[in-house]
Amino acid sequence: MKENHDICAVILHFSSALNAKALRFVLLCCLMLAAEAKSQVVYDVEPAVESMEKARKERTKSSDKKISGYRIFVGFSSKRAEATEIQKKADEIFGSTYGALLIYDEPNFKVYIGAFTTAAEADAALADIKKEFPTARKLRLQIPNPGYTGPEGN
Repeated sequence: MKENHDICAVILHFSSALNAKALRFVLLCCLMLAAEAKSQVVYDVEPAVESMEKARKERTKSSDKKISGYRIFVGFSSKRAEATEIQKKADEIFGSTYGALLIYDEPNFKVYIGAFTTAAEADAALADIKKEFPTARKLRLQIPNPGYTGPEGN
């Protein structure tokens, strides 16, 4: 019986030593991961390459013909003549300020006023436009990019 007890003690001692080593290993791994999480990578880039990258980013910003913006929707009709009348009225009132646009979106002709890059600009115009077109509303649509510097007619 004493032999069994001695064997159990040896196994228990071996087992606890193994657990302690495993625990130390896990703690060491955690410390290494924490140290890596705090470290930063710094790129040493030549100034010429950095300026070329900046120029490329600027070109791509203004290279898109259309951007996401806002227009004020003022009316629609399935008949071109009726929609054209709405556009004429909008153009008479707001043509010099914002401009009116007739777009065919099957099956209707829709009339929009302005092309605004920010929601604040569109909200200010909407307050003005609602005086003449009470049902007008601001919509997020693709508008011409004011910064586009590409070839004309494309």
